Amino acid sequence: MRNPYRARVDERHFLNLPGFHGGAFVRAYVEDTSERAIERDPRSGRACNVEPRLILEIADCERRIELEFELSNAVRRMNSFHKIDTLIAALVAFRDGMADESRFYRARDAAILAEDATGPAVGEAAETSGPPTTRARTVAGPSGAAVR
Repeated sequence: MRNPYRARVDERHFLNLPGFHGGAFVRAYVEDTSERAIERDPRSGRACNVEPRLILEIADCERRIELEFELSNAVRRMNSFHKIDTLIAALVAFRDGMADESRFYRARDAAILAEDATGPAVGEAAETSGPPTTRARTVAGPSGAAVR
């Protein structure tokens, strides 16, 4: 029997760079129903619209979520588009905030490295207790982008 499911969208991507473990991934699947006919309910004989399979799954090392989207009526479609648009907006805002914080982190890290090289600024006490700290270094990732 022929598989009735065809993909309009079938995206599967690991979220971590190579070398980072945990199996984090995203999967986005939208069924292509453009060639499927109206179906009939076997009991009543009534016509039924074919609702596409919609899967949005996000996982990190230990947690997994699968979001539900429905297209069966105007209100559910509106809610589904609101849900995905809100998620996209939150991800963009999160990325922008993370980029800002990354710049502040790198600036503080550079100040700490400079202080380690020259000693504490005049009037500041040197920290003498506790283990030595390890500083992150920047390397080029597989795409050529700097990875910290």
